[in-house]
Amino acid sequence: MTESSPSNVPNSPNIEYTDSELEHVENSVVRATKEAGAFVASRFGGILEISQKGDKPGKDLVTDADKASQRMITEIMSETCPDHMLLGEEDPPAEEPAAADWLWIVDPIDGTTNFVNSSPVHAVSVAALFRGEPVAAAIWIPWPNSDGYLMMHARKDHGTWIEDAQVHVHKSSDSGEPITGVLSARPGWIRRMFNVEKPLEGHFGEIRVGGSACHEQFLVANGTMQYAITGFAMAWDFAAATLLVKESGGKVMVLGSNQRFVEFDGWSSGYANDSATYGRIRKWQGLLLSGSPATVDFVSANLKPKRKGLLGKLASLVGS
Repeated sequence: MTESSPSNVPNSPNIEYTDSELEHVENSVVRATKEAGAFVASRFGGILEISQKGDKPGKDLVTDADKASQRMITEIMSETCPDHMLLGEEDPPAEEPAAADWLWIVDPIDGTTNFVNSSPVHAVSVAALFRGEPVAAAIWIPWPNSDGYLMMHARKDHGTWIEDAQVHVHKSSDSGEPITGVLSARPGWIRRMFNVEKPLEGHFGEIRVGGSACHEQFLVANGTMQYAITGFAMAWDFAAATLLVKESGGKVMVLGSNQRFVEFDGWSSGYANDSATYGRIRKWQGLLLSGSPATVDFVSANLKPKRKGLLGKLASLVGS
């Protein structure tokens, strides 16, 4: 039996979890994701109550199915892990609570606009974080197989799985240069914000962007995509995917305050049991680069920011 403690978290209490406890958390996350996915599938293509959270018409859509999916996940978490807390995309609390040691970060339907328009490119994403670090996760996506879906899950140090099959990121080229003919994902505005260095120019791979960050990251983790640059997006778009990609042998980087990509370790830095930590995670936005380690290193080394103030400019593109 292995044990883990948050020794890298400043001023953290001496708290440990056993691997059997983590397995229980993973099983709870898997159950919640699977049941929410089945519910979302039952509403696909049907009549939905649609509203929007922002001021821009047609942006930041939310449906009654999003909210019902999140309630279902919350109920399963409360039943199976009663000392855990949920941070979901929908229905934010009126007052931010103090962050618990265990925090579930949930996107009940990622790709709501796709879902509303009857596109199957959407996902249900659930991650359990221990003091800010994703340690158990699952993502459900629609899929044209006999079940009608695929569900990927992982817990820390145990690999990433779809059913009984372990999955891995795409094998990179020797140099890490993206492979022609293999799918990749990146925002259409990438050249507005970055100078593309000569080694990467013309070698991005076959670009596809689907409108769901969780769906894209699923395809990175199972090797369908060789890498993805995704965002700017919120914690619930990345919490589960970060663990799934890493446990499938991949690497995840985030655009840092120095305007260069750096390795992403979640939200453990400065984690405390207070409302400021909860609020920081809820408000967090990031641009992530994920894929096989050599490919991620190659891409990150060959994207250079065009000017200072890049982070603020990029963040302003969210929802635009």
